[in-house]
Amino acid sequence: MEDPPADFGGGGGGAAAEGPVVQVADICWPAGALPVRLIEWKVKAGSLVNVDSVLALCAPIPQEKGTDGARLPEKKVKSDRAGIVKELCSQLGQVISPGGIIVRIEECSHPIVMKGLCAECGQDLTQLQSTNGNQQTPISTATVSMVHSVPELMVSSEQAEQLGREDQQRLHRNKKLVLMVDLDQTLIHTTEQHCQRMSNKGIFHFQLGRGEPMLHTRLRPHCKEFLEKIAKLYELHVFTFGSRLYAHTIAGKDLYSGCPVQSQYITVHVS
Repeated sequence: MEDPPADFGGGGGGAAAEGPVVQVADICWPAGALPVRLIEWKVKAGSLVNVDSVLALCAPIPQEKGTDGARLPEKKVKSDRAGIVKELCSQLGQVISPGGIIVRIEECSHPIVMKGLCAECGQDLTQLQSTNGNQQTPISTATVSMVHSVPELMVSSEQAEQLGREDQQRLHRNKKLVLMVDLDQTLIHTTEQHCQRMSNKGIFHFQLGRGEPMLHTRLRPHCKEFLEKIAKLYELHVFTFGSRLYAHTIAGKDLYSGCPVQSQYITVHVS
């Protein structure tokens, strides 16, 4: 027989215009269940918990006469949310009535998410999304992609602003500005049609995948010299409307006399 899920009551925090509200929730013994006696804690203040984490063990208290000697199975108090335990609201040996508060949990806002996993609490958010498919409130504040080569890494707007301030401070320390440079027709030229009469010197031939057309790329004249000189003055970022795979394939290759387009000079941005 499965244990009844613990009830919860809302904590602080009002409605927000966007993103989930970070609040403290009361985990309560379900209304309508038998009173229980708290016999063991499985967590402590400050513990990280996920959905279905066991918080405590309780012993049901029989209500019918003549069953005092009968030992009922222990009940597990489980969390219905991910977060941090803020307060243990009951004492060992205490009788908890239906609706009584057992523990308070500060819900995790999941501010950093990698491939559906919260980096703060470890919760698999894809499972929460599948079980709460009709919910209107987002389950994570991580809505900003910060690393162009790792689009699965998402952070909250607060984290993004903090990272932006750190980038700005780094640029100030290095006494550099950011220079955004277009990739195609500016630094390189790429075509699907290769002219057989042209010299192959400095041309990079590649495919983006099996069955994809062969692409032919060459750095534009004086590109290497431009990158070497301008990189001393600016932090260079390359921008392209091409695919992410195309941009990073170009950025990771040595083209034209061994000049790496990205690894030495440029950060890639893909629209």
